[in-house]
Amino acid sequence: MILADIKNNKDALAILSDIFVYDSYIFTHSLNVTVYTLGLAVELGFTEKQLMDIGMGALLHDVGKMAIPTEVLNKPGRLTVEEFEIIKSHAKAGYDMLRNAPNISLLSAHCAFQHHERIDGTGYPQGLKGNQIHYYAKLIAIADVFDAVTSNRIYRKPMLPHEGLELLYSGVENQFDQSLVEAFRKTIAVYPAGLKVKLSDGRVGIVVKQNKQLSTHPVVRIIEEHSRELANPYQLDLVEQLNVTIVETETTLAASSFV
Repeated sequence: MILADIKNNKDALAILSDIFVYDSYIFTHSLNVTVYTLGLAVELGFTEKQLMDIGMGALLHDVGKMAIPTEVLNKPGRLTVEEFEIIKSHAKAGYDMLRNAPNISLLSAHCAFQHHERIDGTGYPQGLKGNQIHYYAKLIAIADVFDAVTSNRIYRKPMLPHEGLELLYSGVENQFDQSLVEAFRKTIAVYPAGLKVKLSDGRVGIVVKQNKQLSTHPVVRIIEEHSRELANPYQLDLVEQLNVTIVETETTLAASSFV
């Protein structure tokens, strides 16, 4: 669907290639945001044509960051006020790039322009509020924030997935529509099957099954206990032991020691 649309769009492919060359994180982030956004859009019942438009907008939402100097984009320390203004300029830069591209829709350009707008008007670049923000951009904003905060970056450690969700919920009704955050929660596996995790009591395991009613507490196959690998791994349902929580995942390996 969206892959076929991109494959046949030489302008989109060229832009993606440029993004990959410029910064591998932006490329990976763009793909992740596309997957999250499309999952949310499917949950909301969008048509195939709408999914194509949403997917293209999500895929190219951060194209404007190619206009940001890499020393600012990947600065390990705190940004100055001036540097943050430079970062914020990527939304308008992306809009300008896409609206002038021959085979990219104006809708995709507006997704790039508005994905940092917030429903209370505190976003940028225009400070739009509520229904002034295109609905597609609202979806992309949620996916963008979730992937950004749960990814390892040079300037900060990643949040755990459930912490990323909590951050989204903390922004309900001032930054994000509650109905969209609720729908997003239903579409993602907070801790997907196959993910290696470390528990609060020191045990290490592999997620084997989701608990739909409590996605932050999956079923885990314990493979290590007391710092030793187990000859006979066993399953632990975290719903049955709510005092035991996941404290680290494979996504945090680059930010801290896992074992």
